[in-house]
Amino acid sequence: MESPSVYAALREKKFVLQHVLGEGSYAKVYRAVYIVDETRSVDLACKVIDTSTAPRVYLNKFLPRELDILARVNHPHIIHVTNIYQRYAKYFVFMRLGENGDLLNYISTKGPLSEAQCRVWMRQLICALEYMHALNIAHRDLKCENVLISANFNVKLTDFGFARRTRDSGPNDVMSDTYCGSLLYAAPEILKGIPYAPKMSDLWSMGVILYAMLNKALPFNDTSVRVLYDKQVQRKWRFRSKIVSMLSEECLGLVTAMLEPNAQARPTATAVFHGPWISMETRLAKYTPMEESLLKHAMKDLEKPRNLEECDSETGGSMNGYLSRSRAQNTVAA
Repeated sequence: MESPSVYAALREKKFVLQHVLGEGSYAKVYRAVYIVDETRSVDLACKVIDTSTAPRVYLNKFLPRELDILARVNHPHIIHVTNIYQRYAKYFVFMRLGENGDLLNYISTKGPLSEAQCRVWMRQLICALEYMHALNIAHRDLKCENVLISANFNVKLTDFGFARRTRDSGPNDVMSDTYCGSLLYAAPEILKGIPYAPKMSDLWSMGVILYAMLNKALPFNDTSVRVLYDKQVQRKWRFRSKIVSMLSEECLGLVTAMLEPNAQARPTATAVFHGPWISMETRLAKYTPMEESLLKHAMKDLEKPRNLEECDSETGGSMNGYLSRSRAQNTVAA
């Protein structure tokens, strides 16, 4: 639990923390509300990051990246962040609540999803990933737990704790050499411990997510890194027998392409979006006006770098420009 002074300070800003939804080594996620007026409130989630318990590498490397990226991204299928506050050693990141939980819990409860449902949700996730990659941002921790489901049953990417920019001052993508993400979603080049292209490793992880939605299982499930890697590169995975006969060739082909051990042979997010599987449903094959506008904006790289000092803190500073943009987004993000 947070201290009474923290609750009081947040209450002055009309935020109220409720119960804990999840907890990690140095962060907790609370259910929260924003009090609009005496009769209205908005349900939110709040990630509380305690820097006093976090390792130095996280404070110097991962946390600044996460806060910077949260202030950059703006997409209907990426979780909507409304406010970021700092009080002493803690950051409070308020964001949209996934009213229907995360994808892992949904699959565990509902069982394997139909191909049609998977197509809708994968299309939304790939659209978000294409936007991120156009901004030269890789997620690096894609997994079912980091996909939230809204009240309207749309999916949204969340948790950018391992995300990073994929370019330096030059025109080419830089390779990553940090082991990131969850073992069972990690691409073989990550397990091998060699520098890897983070965008292409994102596509592997997205393939694992698609497989999980279709099968209610993961394609690889070993605790040994060596055994897991060997199975990945030898393509030792298969669809469940009860499922495979019900899937289209286009679906089977896409999962196979995304779980390609050779990173450079995997399709890009753009290729997946415009590929034959999503195009089987005509209405899904085109961007919405908002998606198209945001993607064009990202591809032009019009977003200027933000200074982390813009984050609202007890000593002053604000995110007024960012919050204005975020509130405008909130009216259209389903």
